[in-house]
Order: sequence, then C-alpha cells, then structure tokens
Amino acid sequence: MRNLWSKYLAMLDADLSAKIFDNIKNLLVCALLFAAGTDALRGDHQLFMGLWGSRLAGWGLIIVSAILLLLNISDGLNRLAKMRHHVVLQIILFLLYLILAVRVVEIVWSFRSV
Repeated sequence: MRNLWSKYLAMLDADLSAKIFDNIKNLLVCALLFAAGTDALRGDHQLFMGLWGSRLAGWGLIIVSAILLLLNISDGLNRLAKMRHHVVLQIILFLLYLILAVRVVEIVWSFRSV
C-alpha cells in the first residue's frame, strides 16, 4: 500500500491532476463545438453577415470538433500506454470520453430547444 501511495504522489508531482483536467476540458470544448455544429445544421439562417449558410458553418464546426476530439483522445491514450495495465485504462478512458461527449451534446441540445 505504501508503494502504491508513493507512486501516486510521484504522479502528482509530475502534474497528473493538471493533465487530467486539461484533457477533460478539451473533451468538453470539443463536445460543445460538435453540439453547436449540429445545432447549426438544424437551423436555416445566414451566418457571418450572410456570407455562409448555417449548413456550411455547421459541417465546419463538426469537422473541426471531430479532429480536435481525435487529437485529444489519442493524446490521452498515448499517455496511458506508458502505464501499467494500460489496455484496461485505455478502454475505460475511451468509454468515459464517449459517454461524456454524448451527454454534453444532449445537454446542449436540450438547452437550445427550450
């Protein structure tokens, strides 16, 4: 138990909590961008002073958020690959990412429909 606690303290000294919070923050921003893009697809109004339609802006936001989300997930999975029992941790992290991203999109959709 003491060995496990010393490993945990060493990871905290290596900014573990800052990396986790940055990763989750990036995940939430990507999910919000995705939700904004899908909401723009549902609307039919002109954006940016009439230069672009909402469909073009919506697809642009969806593509940007998907690329950023893939970069964020690959960064998190790459960091976990260096740890012991990395396959189990990677599966758990991927499922957590998926659940959180879908839930944030649902929350944003419900706020926009009110």
